[in-house]
Amino acid sequence: MKSVSPVNYELTFEPDFKKFTFRGQEKISIKISRPTNSITLHAAELAINQCSAWYNGKKIIPKIKLDEKAEELTLVFSQKISGKATLEIDFTGQLNDKLVGFYRSKYEYKGKEKHLATTQFEAADARRAFPCWDEPEAKATFDVSLLVDSNHTAISNMPVISKKNLGHKTLYKFNTTPIMSTYLLYLAVGEFEYISSKSGKTLIRVITTHGKKHQGKLSLEFTKQFLSYFEKYFKISYPLPKLDMIAIPDFASGAMENWGAITFRETILLYDPKTSSTETKQHIAEVIAHEIAHQWFGNLVTMKWWNDLWLNESFATFMATKAVDALYPEWDFWDQFLISEMIGGLSLDSLKSSHPIDVPVKSPSDVRQIFDEISYNKGGCVLMMLENFIGDENFRKGLHSYLEKHEYANATTEDLWNSLGSISRQPVRQMMNTWVRQVGYPVIEAKVKNSRLQLSQSRFLLENNTKTKQRNWIIPLSVRMQDKTVTKLMKGPVTIPYKSDWFKVNDGQKGFYRVKYDKDARDALGEQIEEKAISNVDRWSIHHDLFALCVSGQISFRDYLDFVKHYQDEDDYIVLSDIIASLNFFYIILSKEEFWNEIKEFNHDFFNKVFSRLGWDQVKGEKSTTALLRGQVISSLGRLEDEEIVAEAKSRFANLLKTGQLHPDLRGPVYSVIAWTGDSSTYQKMLGLYRKAPTQEEMVRLLSSLANFQDKKLLSKTLLFTLSKEVRTQNLFQPIARMVINPQGKELVWPWIKQNWKGIVSRFGVGNPLLNRIIGSVSIEADFEKEKEIKKFFTKHHVPGTEMKLAQTLERIRIHARFSQNTRKEFN
Repeated sequence: MKSVSPVNYELTFEPDFKKFTFRGQEKISIKISRPTNSITLHAAELAINQCSAWYNGKKIIPKIKLDEKAEELTLVFSQKISGKATLEIDFTGQLNDKLVGFYRSKYEYKGKEKHLATTQFEAADARRAFPCWDEPEAKATFDVSLLVDSNHTAISNMPVISKKNLGHKTLYKFNTTPIMSTYLLYLAVGEFEYISSKSGKTLIRVITTHGKKHQGKLSLEFTKQFLSYFEKYFKISYPLPKLDMIAIPDFASGAMENWGAITFRETILLYDPKTSSTETKQHIAEVIAHEIAHQWFGNLVTMKWWNDLWLNESFATFMATKAVDALYPEWDFWDQFLISEMIGGLSLDSLKSSHPIDVPVKSPSDVRQIFDEISYNKGGCVLMMLENFIGDENFRKGLHSYLEKHEYANATTEDLWNSLGSISRQPVRQMMNTWVRQVGYPVIEAKVKNSRLQLSQSRFLLENNTKTKQRNWIIPLSVRMQDKTVTKLMKGPVTIPYKSDWFKVNDGQKGFYRVKYDKDARDALGEQIEEKAISNVDRWSIHHDLFALCVSGQISFRDYLDFVKHYQDEDDYIVLSDIIASLNFFYIILSKEEFWNEIKEFNHDFFNKVFSRLGWDQVKGEKSTTALLRGQVISSLGRLEDEEIVAEAKSRFANLLKTGQLHPDLRGPVYSVIAWTGDSSTYQKMLGLYRKAPTQEEMVRLLSSLANFQDKKLLSKTLLFTLSKEVRTQNLFQPIARMVINPQGKELVWPWIKQNWKGIVSRFGVGNPLLNRIIGSVSIEADFEKEKEIKKFFTKHHVPGTEMKLAQTLERIRIHARFSQNTRKEFN
């Protein structure tokens, strides 16, 4: 810790919605451990009007130095001070439209344009709202007051303790917060409404803009359920008297765990039974569980520094799946975890440009780059692997010990390993440091020789064209054979006696690694897949590993397609979802090749077999995952211009235009098919539906579909529309994400990014996570020349905080280009 540390912030904010500015006043009680004549705080985009310090009963006026680049405010005193002191600072700032710091959000109610003010401080944007020590370890208590127009309501982390009318304004004063980090502080001002309930002594509210509170009923129920679940699981009561769940119209992230005042995109908190899909319902549950888990992991116990961000995000990811699965076992959420988390983690960590879970972080721009599939997905997966290794009960006791020991303080990864290792009496630190301290993960090569199963490990890379440093992982290994399962802690090569017809490494897919089988072992597994003699999870992992080996050039594309034939009678959601996604990926990547029609035909046959078992409409008693699969297959067949699918989609769309009726689970797929086969008249109809859409969820569906037309003039129109005022900044990425997987549209995206890059950066603001998504969107390219062009462009138009994403994007383009090159040789 530095020599100066905050104890308490007394903050008053007064937002001005006419000028989109705010005035702030603060008193910071500080402790100074050694005499100093200068104090440095964080401050960005603020004007300092007045500043003074109280020390030994005397007022001192310091000299002020603002360093815009370093985002620092330095106060220089004429004498040295130490011990206790109070800083008083009067400042003003902008209610910006960049979705970071203290910002404004726009919405409509009864035909009138309205604004609210809200905050997003993680990772390092509290400094845009008030001068502070904007680092996780600089914990303090906060006393917040908000002076607002009388027609507005104010919200913060704690309950209101007093309301005072001051002319046309109202002063809201909130209770003192627990000791916490600046990034968890929350402020909101606007015209809100809410529904409420209680969980034990905790008041729970779902807060929305006017006219939307009825869409919060499902989230209110989820919040009560998950809060109760985590209190029981962690054996520590939720420490605040209230928990607000707040739907914000404009929000860059999905949600944010501000202590006692969690914020969400409207699409992730609000649920309309008439238009919300099964996927939306499950996503709402998962994100609510994730953010509530943070109230313990992240808020009660906070990482010391951002290199341990994974302690927050991986745990929330892992614990959310545990909670949802416990309360809704019929959703098969651990199976879905493989699709939502393991695929993303394995994919990003297959790159040389990936990073370790525990990653060095120096600046705010470094922090913003690591909110990715490593900190969330890979971390969640290695926790699943660890829990499986030490056992559920040891894991739970270890977490309780860790939380109890470090509550209201900061902790490191080592602190966690100490708790889990001491409870389980297993080599937790030794094993887990090989997973969190080094980049990448292993592929285990498995072959049978002389009645012995021989297993060896090396790092798996999608681009393995240069020598890389040899790495070694301590792997909790499990190998299933016909009549037994062998488990070992694998540190080097392993040999197992073998008297079986087949074997499957990574039984149950608990380990974060891939497996490469020789042809004989692979063929034997193919038979087990056809007979469904192994679990759905194992059938999934065999396919997913084979897909990655194919993309990396370790097996041929034809061998991959031949193996997929073993899945002709597959009926499980995660297995089929993965195969469909993989076949669609190849359809996009190879769309310019002469042999493309052969791939289209293969895909069409496979998808048709799946659809014939599903049909268009929900069957009573079917699993919720069936609805997710049905949507995937209909969209995929529509893109292949299946006549029956197209005809039925047109019929259902015509009925929607006439009656407004279409099942929520079918809206996305039908819009997708209608767009793909549509003309300018269809485009206008869909644009009209977008403009009248009753919910954000429906708007996003329709906006995405505008990028699914085949006519390039219409697609160019969509790109132009994307930058208009009719599209929220938070949604700007949606049509781009759809267009890059449209064979007719993907070549339009990069020229559009180049042409509009300056405006995109200006609209998002430096540091906005959405910028990285825009850069990442072009990773679907498969052209060495395009990779050079993109690299050259961003060398000239560099934006801090995008370096890592750019390196990953360029690497993916090279991987795709090399895969296309190899496949071309195969087919010619």
